[in-house]
Parts: sequence; structure tokens; C-alpha cells
Amino acid sequence: MKMEYFRKHRAMPFVKRGMRVKNTYNGLEGRVSGANSSGNLNITFDGFSYSQNIHPKWMMQYFDKDGDLIADYKD
Repeated sequence: MKMEYFRKHRAMPFVKRGMRVKNTYNGLEGRVSGANSSGNLNITFDGFSYSQNIHPKWMMQYFDKDGDLIADYKD
């Protein structure tokens, strides 16, 4: 899935490859590595060598290039 389609389909126009994210459920931080065919994001968490299929609006925080929080999805 292309990021452009993902942004429109999920109504998340701010999401970009490489942006920092945090999963508030388990505290893992990482980067967006792409979108997948299930409509979720591929996230590569710090310390992992592979990406994981993550629902973009479940317990996720998104940060801009300066490290400022731009979106916070609690559940």
C-alpha cells in the first residue's frame, strides 16, 4: 500500500516514512517504515531489525522532526 493511499484511507495526513512513533501500551519507540496491505503501518522499533504490523490508531503517539508530539491515540 502506498503511503498516500494510507494517509487518505486512515485520515492521517501527517504520517510520513521515517517519522518517530511511540507505542504507549508497551513503551516501545521506533520509526514508520511504510504502510501495508492491511491498512496498518509497518513500524521498526528501536533495537529490532525487522518491522512490525501495527494498527496506527491503537495506543500510538506520533512526533514531528523536532520531537514534538503531533498526534496521540489513546486506544
